[in-house]
Amino acid sequence: MPEESLTELIAAAGGGDQAARSRVFELAYQELKRIARGTLRRSGASAPLNPTTLVHEAYLKIARGDLAGLHDSVHFYSLFARAMRQVVVDLGRQLLSVRHGGGLQRTDLSENQVGADHSLGELMQIDSALDALAAADAELAELVEWHFFGGLSFVEIAHIRGVNERTVRRHWDLARSYLLDALPEGAC
Repeated sequence: MPEESLTELIAAAGGGDQAARSRVFELAYQELKRIARGTLRRSGASAPLNPTTLVHEAYLKIARGDLAGLHDSVHFYSLFARAMRQVVVDLGRQLLSVRHGGGLQRTDLSENQVGADHSLGELMQIDSALDALAAADAELAELVEWHFFGGLSFVEIAHIRGVNERTVRRHWDLARSYLLDALPEGAC
């Protein structure tokens, strides 16, 4: 049996093929775990998440929707990167709420636990700044999601967008400047 293409499976799943829908997630699972590891490492939130949990939580968000609107594998991974961001941010909000202990630090023993580079409050500020960037320039916000949350390199993003790498790096610098200006002093 020839190797299945993720893009072909996505098209079949969008057409209502339930077997193809299941196969999409089976085929993409290891790559999604790699993306989740990068998302957790880069977000640096001290939340009790590991890559497997993040992939499964993002899957629950995605599985409710319809795959008919997806164009290809890049669109699929971009959607997953956004879902992972939402899961991390939602968990951060939950952990910061007074009902769940407010500023108290929860400690779970897990070898794959998220690092503590940023506090959950900082993660919420970054998410708000990214939402503001999306309102100002959706393409720059998408670039940040693809690179920061989705783990795509500048070369991969340039290929997807049909531009050269220098253009992507220039847009990255613009997005970073916007986000740094939107964040409170000392947030990152």
